[in-house]
Amino acid sequence: MLERGGTAGTLRADLPTAWMVSVFYQVVHGSAEEITAGRLAEDVGADRISTTVLAAFACPGERRQEPAAS
Repeated sequence: MLERGGTAGTLRADLPTAWMVSVFYQVVHGSAEEITAGRLAEDVGADRISTTVLAAFACPGERRQEPAAS
């Protein structure tokens, strides 16, 4: 998916795919740790992951719309 997005111009093509996969998993694990520590509410964890990953993987200069606040 990351490679297709890079080829299509919807995701970054200037970073190695392995790096992007690693970043994704670090964000997911970090979110889980924050939830476990009580610093992040479970119901916002997925939105924080999406917002962070989209910002990191979007093509430079391209703005992504953030998920609506609940």
